[in-house]
Amino acid sequence: MRCKVAVVQFGVRDVSEEENIRRAEGFIKRASKQGADIIVFPEDFVSRTTPDRVEFLDSEKNLNVFKKLAKKYKIDIIPGSMITKKCSHLYNVSCYIDSKGKILSKYEKIHLWSTEREKFSPGDSVSVFDTRYGRIGLIICWDAMFPEIFRKMMKKKVEIVFCPSYWCYEDAGKGVKYNKKSEEKLIDSLCVDRAFEEEIVFVFCNASGTNKTSKKGESLVGHSQVTIPFKGIVKKFNHHREGMFVAEIDPEIIKDAEKAYGIKRELKGVID
Repeated sequence: MRCKVAVVQFGVRDVSEEENIRRAEGFIKRASKQGADIIVFPEDFVSRTTPDRVEFLDSEKNLNVFKKLAKKYKIDIIPGSMITKKCSHLYNVSCYIDSKGKILSKYEKIHLWSTEREKFSPGDSVSVFDTRYGRIGLIICWDAMFPEIFRKMMKKKVEIVFCPSYWCYEDAGKGVKYNKKSEEKLIDSLCVDRAFEEEIVFVFCNASGTNKTSKKGESLVGHSQVTIPFKGIVKKFNHHREGMFVAEIDPEIIKDAEKAYGIKRELKGVID
């Protein structure tokens, strides 16, 4: 089923969670007026700049706010991700809320970035579920680097994959001496490659701006985009400023990609 997806390249600011949620509602309202069916935000965008965020976050409270906003504006919401405590362990969790305020699925980030491994536990299962817009899957940021997770989702017949992210220029480490825009190239190539090689619609939603509360400094890459087979990039931000775009996608293109490339057929019975 055709649908319109609003991708919010949210700018990080040193403000409270309440202020970030207030700003998020502004984007949700705009997206609803533009006829968007789904809106997605970046990874951990609500609390990223809150210094004591990990131990004292009330993710359930914030999640309930987004459930109410989904019902209020009649739009499906992927509220980035939230740090959630479960059985004394911390997880980086994304979820999908439908327009009735119901959570259709939750996903715990499997592939943690190096600094996340100090505090968080990895998830152990993929998230693929039915929506009125097709079979949707959730991953988070660094997960996009690992084709294995896509193969597992492919086995579950995923059609659209959403990837809330918090991807920085500094992630390249010493690689920046070779190319200051290394992470831009990595993101752009990954997004197109994943769409083609997995025969999916891929929605990459990154944060923007600079996190001044970070000790090491974090400059977000931006470059949020939607990619599909055949066409490649459908819509994209070629910058790291705050903004929102709405892209129309048609999962029917997936069927044509499957017929043309036959990747799913080739891997049938091979995927773990």
